[in-house]
Order: sequence, then C-alpha cells, then structure tokens
Amino acid sequence: MSAWLRLHLHAFAESFRRLGTQPGAAAMSTLVLALAVSLPVLAAIALKSLGSVAAGVSTEPQLTVFLKPGASDDDVRRVEASLRADPAAREARFVSRTQALEELKAKTHLADLLAALESNPLPHAFAVRLRAAEPTALAAARDRIARLPAVDQVAGDFEWTERLRRWVRFGERALAVFSALLALTVAFIVGHLIRLQVVSQKEEIEVSQLIGATAADVRRPFLYRGFAQGLLAGVGAAALSALAVYWLESELRALTPSYASEFKPYFLTLPEMALVVALVSALATAGAWWAVHRELRKFSPSKGNP
Repeated sequence: MSAWLRLHLHAFAESFRRLGTQPGAAAMSTLVLALAVSLPVLAAIALKSLGSVAAGVSTEPQLTVFLKPGASDDDVRRVEASLRADPAAREARFVSRTQALEELKAKTHLADLLAALESNPLPHAFAVRLRAAEPTALAAARDRIARLPAVDQVAGDFEWTERLRRWVRFGERALAVFSALLALTVAFIVGHLIRLQVVSQKEEIEVSQLIGATAADVRRPFLYRGFAQGLLAGVGAAALSALAVYWLESELRALTPSYASEFKPYFLTLPEMALVVALVSALATAGAWWAVHRELRKFSPSKGNP
C-alpha cells in the first residue's frame, strides 16, 4: 500500500473515530443536516408525483354533453348532427346510457350499489373533443352547444389542467432556488462545526506545522471529518424521505378507494438516493475546506503556504 493511500485511509478512519468521541453532538448535528436535506428531497418527490399525474391527464379541450332524461333516438340523431356540424368540434362520440352505466361499474367501486338500482339513472351523452382555440372561443362553443334542443347540461373545464402544469413548472423553479439555499446552509453548518474543531486544535496544528506538516496534511483530517458528517447526513436524509413517502403511500392506499381513484407517490430510486448522499457529502466537504482554509490563514505560522 502506498504512503499516499495509507495517509488518506488513516484520515478517513480518524474522522469517524473523532465523531464517535462525541456521539451526542455528532448525532444532533447529523440529524439537523438530515432534516434540512430531506426538505428539498420531499419537495422534489411531491413535484415528481404531481407531475406524473399532470402528464397522465389529457389537456385537449373536451366537453361532455348530457341529454335530457327523456331524449328519444331522434333527439340523439339531431344533436349528433349539430355537434358534427359545429366548427369548434373535432370529434363527437356518442355514449349511450347503458354504456355509461357499464363504464361506471367498471371504473368505480359502486358496482354493487348500481346493480341494486331498479332503473338506469344515467342519461345519453356525447364526449366532444374540441379544436385548440382561445378560452373565449371554447366557452362560446360550450354555450352554443348547451342551447341545442334535448341538451340538458354541458360539462367542461378547459383551464384547470393547464393551471396544474403551470403550478408544477413554478414549483420546479421554486424548488431549485430552495435547494440552492439549503445547499449553502449545509455547507455553512458543516463549515462552522469544522471551524470550531480547528480552533480547538490550534496549538496542535501549530506544533505539527513547526515540525514540517504542510497545509494539505493539516487540512486532510478535517476534510474527511466534513465528508463523514455529510455522508451520514445524506444517508439520514434519504432514509427519512423514504420513511415519509412510505407512510404517505400507506395513508393514500387507504384513502383513494373512497374516491374511486389511485394515486401513488413517487419513490426515490437507488441511483437517486446515491446522488443525494454524494451531493450532501460534496457540499459538506466544500464547507469543511472553506472553514479550514480560512482558519489556517489566520493563525498558521506558514501563511505563505495556504
């Protein structure tokens, strides 16, 4: 084993040994860092989950045209002809009341309740896909279709999915700023902890420099100490995030059947967890380097060798 590798292995082992000499303080600082890091991680998971829902929702303008309960076959044909002739309509698909009932039974948890009904309470309907247009033109088309004979109600919302996507994009930008601030916070906290350790070992450092230790020799154990602190904080943040998402998933699993829908939160993959740990370790190491470099310039007898 080369001397260079032996020095680094010794410094790496020494960093964990030093943390073990003060387990309470090390655990508290690591927990604070892990909680700080878990905040943007959980925010990213929430955005990823919300983004997957938004991506699965069709943003093409669409109307559901409900006919009156007593609409006859002639009424259905007249409404269909009017819809196909409307310049705003791209496609009109007829959904009979029988088909609507079967789809409702298949897609919801109300099959037993619907089967107990003596008659079908659903009306005939049309699913109308509209051409891309301005919101005012879409609203005008909705009002025009609602005035057709035998039409009871027209349902359609053209704006909520676009608003959802805009909020997701805004959340991504806000998350980037928030993550950058917390990254600086992680580097600052670790740097402050390392600075206190450097100050407490001032006499030991000065003696080692007098007998030939270079700035790199002095800096090395503190860098590994910062790296160890960041490594533990990154693992803790990934574990806390995974536990939070697992709890949320179990709660949603019990809640969503009541709404006949299914929403699954996004889980971090192993490469993404490794990336979180690596980034936190790098930030902590950078904070430690800055703190040691700053303190060595203050009291080092060899200021010319920073």
